[in-house]
Amino acid sequence: MNRVSPLILFLLATVAVATVAQTPRRRSAPRTSAKPAPTPAPSTAAAAPASDSPTLAIVNELAFTAADIEAEVSASILSDPDLYLHDFYQDREKAIREARQRAVDVRVSSMLIAAEAKKRGTTSDVFRDAEINQTIATPTEAEVQAVFDANRGQLGNDLSSVRPNIINYLRGQRAEQARADLVNRLKMTNTVMKGADVNAPNLASGTVVASVNGQPLRIETISERMKAYIYQMEMRIYEAQKQALDHRINNTLIADEANRKKIGPEELYRAEVSAKLKPPTDVEVTKFYEENKARINGDLASNRASIAEYLQQEQQQKLEKELANRLRATAKVQIFLKEPVAPVFNVAVTKGYGRGDVNSPVRIVEFTDFQCSACGAMYPVVEEVLKSYGNRVYFEIRNFPLVSLHPNAFAAAQAAAAANAQGKVWPYIDLLFKNQTSLDADSLKKFATQVGLDRKRFDTDFESGKFDADIRRDLEEGEMYGIESTPTIFINGVMLTKFSDAGLREAIEKAFGRAGKTE
Repeated sequence: MNRVSPLILFLLATVAVATVAQTPRRRSAPRTSAKPAPTPAPSTAAAAPASDSPTLAIVNELAFTAADIEAEVSASILSDPDLYLHDFYQDREKAIREARQRAVDVRVSSMLIAAEAKKRGTTSDVFRDAEINQTIATPTEAEVQAVFDANRGQLGNDLSSVRPNIINYLRGQRAEQARADLVNRLKMTNTVMKGADVNAPNLASGTVVASVNGQPLRIETISERMKAYIYQMEMRIYEAQKQALDHRINNTLIADEANRKKIGPEELYRAEVSAKLKPPTDVEVTKFYEENKARINGDLASNRASIAEYLQQEQQQKLEKELANRLRATAKVQIFLKEPVAPVFNVAVTKGYGRGDVNSPVRIVEFTDFQCSACGAMYPVVEEVLKSYGNRVYFEIRNFPLVSLHPNAFAAAQAAAAANAQGKVWPYIDLLFKNQTSLDADSLKKFATQVGLDRKRFDTDFESGKFDADIRRDLEEGEMYGIESTPTIFINGVMLTKFSDAGLREAIEKAFGRAGKTE
């Protein structure tokens, strides 16, 4: 299988690391590119650091503090489309208080929908689909064009390649509004009682913060959900700090090396990076397209320029990294910036589709959506990494279909469960991820034939709804773990934050280290 970097997803594929249907979030215009900005010509270090700012690194006796990188970190975070991240960065305690109240509101909304579905003798998913998804009008071409025109600076000039992203974005906005309207109506016909203030200090275990028709929502549910929110926000700020700090360190080392050679930093950078860059050949562009076309919108001709640009930037980043590593090897570099401590979630295993030894020291659980392109791109990365570990690592997939964004995701989850009932879930999952644009009912049945399933049994199981409760259980438990996007991967209960080959390997090795200490 081909390895696919997450950067490729953002550059070329439909971005589907999407907000969970049950979790309303403020959104910005859709972004379909996360292309790294070219590194500017190196410059010397900033002015002397403020004495009251914590030291983050020392390079050849030159100290860098938080104040030195504040402007760059702030610009990076405030350019992110997630307004919740902005809030957290600017006022952490206020953002946490607001997030705790949002978590209560979200859970109450889910409880209201479940209660109303039960009254009507149906499931939450069927009720939600009828009241929300089926009421959403398909965005018109004029609406799609308007979003494209307003975001042309981010989206480029090829509307056809980003049209699915924009449609999903507009549908997501409408789904959020339809859901809010539905919840407001349900509050009029159900009994919702407010309990203790979720932000009150020292709430005892078991404290009820709200109830719906007498069913309590306890503080433990909210606290568990908040662990993920706080960690994700802290990690994103840390990554921005680390990137800015690395930039300052590398520029300082380049300036020092240039001074030693009695040339300008720009001249050194040109010699070591710019002069070594070569335009990608047509063969390289075509090879990249062929290896990744299942996750690329459009044909080779419409994507040729974007692929060439990506490959050029990838080459530039490699040269920059090689230069930085050479300079750091002969310098005295001390880093004091610490990565946030990851919370450990008690993620249950053996509830999904597992392979390997469940008693292995490292157990990976992935919550996935078979129609999510980010999940489709991460799947071969996971497969490739796990090859080198054999039975030392247990891997399990659980369902988390984002039904408001992916209309075929729930059906695909049902089909995977039907394939699992016949012991062939993994070859079936391979086909789901390779054919994410063809997950209608007829295609799902065709895949069953392709992997050699008993079609009569498969069709009966698939259409019966017998696996719906298991899928809803996965959704509910995922919500408890604070899942807001797919794929979400837990390694011995620790949430993965770096979705790449290297990031996954690093997380697995850390898990082995922690497991060894506890044995």
